[in-house]
Amino acid sequence: MSIERTDPRDPAAFDEWYDVMEAGATAGREFAVVWTREEMRAGILRESPYWGKEMWAVRDETGKIAGVLWVELPLQDNPSLITVDINVPPERRRQGYGSALVRVAGDRAAYHGRTVVHSEVTAPLGGVAAGQAFARANGLTVANVEMHRILELPLEQVFLEKLAAEVAEHHRGYRLVSWQDRCPDELVDAYAALESTFMTESPQGELEVEAEVWDADRVRSREEHARAQGRTGWATVAIAPDGTLAGNTELYLSSHDPVNAFQSGTLVAPAHRGHRLGLALKVRNHLELQRSHSERLVVHTWNAEQNTAMNAVNERLGFRPVEQSEEWQRRI
Repeated sequence: MSIERTDPRDPAAFDEWYDVMEAGATAGREFAVVWTREEMRAGILRESPYWGKEMWAVRDETGKIAGVLWVELPLQDNPSLITVDINVPPERRRQGYGSALVRVAGDRAAYHGRTVVHSEVTAPLGGVAAGQAFARANGLTVANVEMHRILELPLEQVFLEKLAAEVAEHHRGYRLVSWQDRCPDELVDAYAALESTFMTESPQGELEVEAEVWDADRVRSREEHARAQGRTGWATVAIAPDGTLAGNTELYLSSHDPVNAFQSGTLVAPAHRGHRLGLALKVRNHLELQRSHSERLVVHTWNAEQNTAMNAVNERLGFRPVEQSEEWQRRI
């Protein structure tokens, strides 16, 4: 076998890499979702001061790719962290290709001076997955467990309006403000400040992560990145009576995927919890999405099992669990 770094600027090389990644990542998973080919291509070709990204592949003796590795490196914060994703199609497993890519991941961690490795393994509800044994054999341990849940849209407007009315009396004095794609200039600094608390305020289990560094430039960079990938975003925030930003939520829909939508982060600042803002924010944002998209969609969300408040919100909306997503970790 041979190892090589894939050049995403080479269309043929990228497509071959993507095909193997998709085959490995989606095998045996009814509700598997990965970035579309167009989103991933745009995502890695666009330079970012916040994330380093690498694509690697292992080829068999005939020259065909048998397994792939994706590497992500935060560049502005979490300087010890490297995130790796290894995918080998089922018919190529147990032949040493995954182990070869593990060695590459270790080499890249050393090259970049990273000492904490994160990776994700999905498993069926109540079942086991091959990736769990593979991660354990390579020295990783489970640090956080999230549940992958889905919700079929559209939801009845009467249902959403009833939920909104139910919680409205709990947050009198707060204002809900929504936008599409671009945060208003007058809110962007406060929005960035709230985003910088997400990693420390949302349950992360035993994952070794630090607060992320966010400012207005980073918000604008993420918005431009989403547009380059063909994604449309809907955001709703709660503004407290004193004018501070109390919470936010986001939904994304890709022009390259006619079926799947994605719930991004939802956060209510600690000082403003207890006002039913989590449900209010999500209800408003779903209404905003459905103003322009009444077709059938499937929304995907991931939440830690210990995040009981957000899980209760998702249950009220009708989300149902479909698989388990485990975050594994190893300190080098």
